[in-house]
Amino acid sequence: MSTIWDVLKAPVVTEKALDMKDQSVEDIRDSKNKKTIRRDRQVLAFRVANDASKHAIKKAVETIFKVKVDQVRVINYRGKTVRRGRTFGRKPDYKKAYVTLKPGHRVDYAESI
Repeated sequence: MSTIWDVLKAPVVTEKALDMKDQSVEDIRDSKNKKTIRRDRQVLAFRVANDASKHAIKKAVETIFKVKVDQVRVINYRGKTVRRGRTFGRKPDYKKAYVTLKPGHRVDYAESI
């Protein structure tokens, strides 16, 4: 990787990713102990470069968004086979990273870039 901007390609804006982002900072009610538990560790999803490591992803997120990262989870996706007429092809492989921020740190994609 030449720069930190080459590591992060784009935020993942899917229904699942946005639900994870919103639910990771909501308070939950413990019905057994009748207490409210505060979850304050925001989870973000990014498409990243195929050769990016967890350390490079962590450094890029901390530098670009000015937050502290607690955990990085990485998933490699294989491209799907597609068919156009009688010709077969493949969509490209890609890598996705779920980044968990430390408590007290939050990111809004639109305001940070």
